[in-house]
Amino acid sequence: MKRIPLKLLISTLFISTTFPAFAETGGSSNGIGQQTQATPATRTIFVKMDDISYSQKTIDVKPGETVRFILKNEGALMHEFNIGQAASQLEHQRKMASLFKDGTLTPTGMAERIVWHERYGTGDSNPPGYPEVIKAKHDDPNAVFVEPGTTKEFVWTFPQAGSLSFACTLPGHYQAGMVGEFALR
Repeated sequence: MKRIPLKLLISTLFISTTFPAFAETGGSSNGIGQQTQATPATRTIFVKMDDISYSQKTIDVKPGETVRFILKNEGALMHEFNIGQAASQLEHQRKMASLFKDGTLTPTGMAERIVWHERYGTGDSNPPGYPEVIKAKHDDPNAVFVEPGTTKEFVWTFPQAGSLSFACTLPGHYQAGMVGEFALR
């Protein structure tokens, strides 16, 4: 009986279990598409935001299409362009509410706050500790903040099928109607 070298066996097992996973997800693990880079053939859609509304309620996209969104905030409040399904947008609303609650997010932009930490072993110190500047972090790959008076670009490749919407998940904005649907046709 011929023995297979251990390295060859491990490599074969790795390859045979990895490639089906990539094929099933189409390169995106969340099933809603993915942020990408624009190409010369990318279609551009302009979306205007003002206080508690988008200029469109429905945006037609083709399955698998890559779209460059030019997002212009003409309002006095910061907004978000979040692509997702209703459940994920509800969860994202909770995250945004916690950023507002801790003061790192304001109605008009990201803020910094200072947290004082105690110094241990130094006795009576003045000031009583050391400061740490905390900045809001928004690293969600399917969303972008657009501050008042600014324009941002966001490029997205849509999935082959599914139900997706775009929304502003800042506290109260979604509830006030700042949400729209993508029509995958």
